[in-house]
Amino acid sequence: AFHPDGHQMANTFQGQFPHTNSGADGHRATAPVRSFPANGFGLYDMAGNAWEWVADWYRPDEYARRDTRHVVGNPAGPAREASHDPDEPGVVKRVMRGGSFLCTDEYCTRYQPGARGKGAPDTGTNHLGFRLVRSS
Repeated sequence: AFHPDGHQMANTFQGQFPHTNSGADGHRATAPVRSFPANGFGLYDMAGNAWEWVADWYRPDEYARRDTRHVVGNPAGPAREASHDPDEPGVVKRVMRGGSFLCTDEYCTRYQPGARGKGAPDTGTNHLGFRLVRSS
């Protein structure tokens, strides 16, 4: 939960969407990085605040197409040419993760860790950013 024992754990929309955001988490729009505690892996801001572009191109059936006989670490998404969105055929899309400060459990569950959003690479908005990863 994003608010165990009454403590906000991520920047999401609180109130009646889309008209009244109470700002109970201390933010009505994006929040500074590390405004909320890290998760169990020491990672910050993995849910809420801003949608994050990732390197993978989008296909709705990408997970179903995988060979499930083997565990894959950091699987690559499809090739750009294989990107497909049945809602907008011909529009190449990238995967977005994490949800944003506009997500609320009233209508949006894509801030959950296993969920994926999608968007054209030329999309720009105040609740969209990118995710940086450092490998050691």
